[in-house]
Amino acid sequence: MSDDPFSSVLALVNAQAVCAGGFTVGGDWAVAFPPPDQLKFLVIARGCCWLEVEGQGAPLRMGEGDVLMLSAPRAFVLSSDPTIFPRPAREVFAGATSGIFALGGGDEMLFLGGHVDMAAGCGGLLLDCLPDVIRINGGSDKAPYLKSLIAQLAEECGTDREGVGFACTALAQLIFLQILRAHLAHEGELTPGLLRVLADRRLAPALRLMHGEPARNWHLPELARAAAMSRTAFATHFKALAGMGPLAYLAQWRLHLAQRRLVAGGMTIGQIAQEVGFSSDAAFSNAFKRMTGNSPSQFRLKSQRTAAE
Repeated sequence: MSDDPFSSVLALVNAQAVCAGGFTVGGDWAVAFPPPDQLKFLVIARGCCWLEVEGQGAPLRMGEGDVLMLSAPRAFVLSSDPTIFPRPAREVFAGATSGIFALGGGDEMLFLGGHVDMAAGCGGLLLDCLPDVIRINGGSDKAPYLKSLIAQLAEECGTDREGVGFACTALAQLIFLQILRAHLAHEGELTPGLLRVLADRRLAPALRLMHGEPARNWHLPELARAAAMSRTAFATHFKALAGMGPLAYLAQWRLHLAQRRLVAGGMTIGQIAQEVGFSSDAAFSNAFKRMTGNSPSQFRLKSQRTAAE
């Protein structure tokens, strides 16, 4: 089965969800967490609590099965009552290891948290398209499997069975995907850009062609035929959703592929230019600098320095 366009985006940024653990708690409590430095997801596996996210106004009441994803570095507070003064998470969890941590006071609520690792220099392709905060209701018909996945994750996190780490990682990956699918299901509310165009099923055949063979010299008429649309209708519809024309999108996709290859190493700049579909090293370097502000060699050097830190 060939990859759908959204899968190719997730593969390009190498999105890897990780369940970092969680805690049980009861009674009166409040914990303040610092701004995360990665895309983070918060899961209420049992019970309920209040969640206050920096810059998001009034606290949110979170119930069993609810999930919230933060794509921006915003501090947040979890509590049984938003009027309780919170203790810093670094103090509360000092000395805690991975797994489920008992905060004391009972186990009325079970919270699970995780983050999503992405390839250096490539994660912005996805992160820049996401709102700062995404909340998915556990009973939403847009995420029909979310509640059962959360229940399975909670069960695995509470055991020491063989392969528990593998299972938790796989379930976290599926939960992350369900969050994104639920977000994409509200396609009419998405702003023009990558996610909006990926959510449109009419354009999927054309996107599959461009993602599958990015180096090919695609022409507008053949992409329009793949989408079963006239050339004009296709170009107009694509630009309305993507914020750019189909061939401009293809050029940008090639540059994102080049970013990943520059970070990975093992190929010369000339080889990368040819593989992703540029006619010359100069054309590639000029286009790359327009998009990133750096030449390919500068981008590679910066990514190597970042990885070494």
